[in-house]
This record gives sequence, C-alpha cells and structure tokens, in this order.
Amino acid sequence: MNLHLQFVLRYLYPKSGNSFSSNASILAIIGLSIGLFSLIITLSIIKGFENVLDEKLSSIDGKVRVKNILGKPISNPEKLDSLLSDIDFPLEIAPYIRGTAMIRVGGNTDGVIIEGVDEIPDQTYFDLKNYTINKDDIIIGKALADEMGISIGDQIIITPLASPIDNAINQKFNLMEVIGFIDSGMQEYDKTIAYTSLDRAREIFEMDNAISGYTINGSEQVENITKVLNDHIRYPYYYETWRERHRIIFDWIKIQRFPIVIIFSLITLVAITNIMAAVSMIIREKNSQIAILISLGMESSDIRKIFYFYGGIIGFLGSFLGFIVSYSFILIQNKYKIIALPEDIYFMDYIPANFDLFVFCGVLVLTLLISIISTVIPSRSIIKQRPTELLAQE
Repeated sequence: MNLHLQFVLRYLYPKSGNSFSSNASILAIIGLSIGLFSLIITLSIIKGFENVLDEKLSSIDGKVRVKNILGKPISNPEKLDSLLSDIDFPLEIAPYIRGTAMIRVGGNTDGVIIEGVDEIPDQTYFDLKNYTINKDDIIIGKALADEMGISIGDQIIITPLASPIDNAINQKFNLMEVIGFIDSGMQEYDKTIAYTSLDRAREIFEMDNAISGYTINGSEQVENITKVLNDHIRYPYYYETWRERHRIIFDWIKIQRFPIVIIFSLITLVAITNIMAAVSMIIREKNSQIAILISLGMESSDIRKIFYFYGGIIGFLGSFLGFIVSYSFILIQNKYKIIALPEDIYFMDYIPANFDLFVFCGVLVLTLLISIISTVIPSRSIIKQRPTELLAQE
C-alpha cells in the first residue's frame, strides 16, 4: 500500500481508539455529505421542475406552432400546407382552429378557449376512451368540469364570442356532449381550454375553409425543428415554440436558480472549511510524529502529500456519501411522491427531482479540488518549522 495512504488511514482510524482529530475528520465527512446532498437535491429539483413543465407544455401545445403574424386566420391553408409538406424533415403537421367561446350548463356560465383538432396528438393528460373526436363531441378541462359540476356524457351549450354584442340575437348556440377531460395539473389549461373536432370548430367560428394555424411536432429537438422552419417560413407567417409562448415561466425559473445555487454552494463551502480545521487539528496532534519523520529524512514534499491525500479522501468520502443519499432520496421521492405540492399553484402535485449525472460529476471534481487545496495552508505552516520546534510544542 502507498506510504502516504497508510498515514492517512492511521489518522482516520487510529489503532489506539478514536482521537479528537479522527472524530473531527468523521464530522468533516458528514458535514461535507450534508452540504453536497443539499446542493445536489436543489439542482435536481430545479431540473425536475423544468422537465415536468417541458413535458406538459410541449405535449399539450405542441413543440412549434405556425400562425399568421397578425393573428388572423389563414384563409388559404393549401399553399402553406404544401410548403410544410415539402420540407425534407421528419415532422408531424396538423392544422388547428382556435377561438374564444362561452360554455353554459344549467345556470352556470364561463369563458373557454375552443381548439379544433382532428385527433389528440398526445393522450398523456387526457381521460378518454376514444382519441378521435366526433363532430358533436367536446373535451373540457377537469378543473373547469369540477367547478361547473359537469360529468362525462353531459350536454353543454357553446356560444362563440367573435360576434358583436349588439348582434347577440343572431348568435349560434351549439349543443355538444362532453366525452372526456384534460387533467394536466396546470390551471391555465384545465380551467380555460376545450377540444372539439376541426370541422365543428370551423362551424362554431364560421371560418369556412380557413384555419388558425398548424401544430408541428417531431422526434427531433425543438431547436432542430425551428432551424429547418426558419429556412421555409416567410411573411406573413411565423413560428412560435412552446418555450416562447411560456417565456415568463422559464425566465422565472432561471432567475430563481442562480441565488438558490449560490446559497447551497456556500453551505457546501462551509463544510469544506471543516476539512481545513480537521487537517490543522491533526497537524497539532501529530507534531512529534511529524518531527520524527523529518528527522529520519522524509522530504517536506512527501509530508505535504500525506495531507493532500487526507483532504482528497475526505472530499471523496463526503461526496460519495452525499451522492448515495441524494440519489436514494430522488428515487424514493419520484416513486412515492413523499413531498406533495398544491397542484393549482405549482402545475404538479409533487416535487419532481431529476438526477443529472453530468452536474454531479462536475460537483464531485470541484469538491475534490477544493478539498485538496484546503489542506495547502495548514500543511505549509508545519513544514516551515524545524523538528526541535515541533517537539518543543508537545
């Protein structure tokens, strides 16, 4: 076994029983593991929030939407449809019609956004038996249904809001049957959006052959899709990703990330300073042994290496323990949802956590480097003294 490593193990686990310095070393390992656990969990939760929002928003809104830049209906969709179809890239293109309407059941009335589609693209958050929507069928948000007392199979009245108020007598009332619910956990959708067939939406909003735009999905990353669309989409059309539609939410997450990471990094840094304190205690406790080693001809660089090894091993053990505990917590939290959240506020009913191996490796390397560097100052102070001075301090 390496000589430097033998000294380190003797300092950590002395044969004569636990010494004060060995106890300080164990506490330094525990403190470092707690600090890293806090930092890794914080980063994992932030990443988990982003991933859950990514999944929900992209599955409901679609990755990209192509619309008229003035917000007007696309009256000649065949031209744009052929343009998109000619793109040599794996894309899933679907037209949609979107408009505002009033929903009424019994004496209850509320506003709703109607979206007409031929077929539900992603069924993750839909409670349906059949994902193809017939002409008189409608799917509404679960939160809206609970608020208005609507059940599957109920008949509701949909009235478009596009007509002027003074022409209310000519407004059309559409009787439709609720065939399912959307339950995404995001109140913005579950209380305001409803889905019907494309043909029925065209009748409700009197759009004849026009459409509101196209929803574009694909297996590729959204950045690759927009790069292709950028070469084909021209005025008066433009494309918008789901991240751009919800920029405020992700800007808020970015703003929150920086101060949170700084705070928990400082907690880890405080734990690392305990390593410096532990090294100083060992040096003070082992003065006579260090003096004997110097008298026997051991080089000062070799003595410094002992403490470098010592700091590195404490950093590694603390990091490894923090990794095991944080990874176990993430697995348990994601499986059993121990820490719950109010879904109407946070868009999800539990705290999600996503373990990022790349982030952990970066944290591990930095922790090891700082742990080793933290031993430089106390180890240099002892090397500057002569053996007689060290023995005199005993």
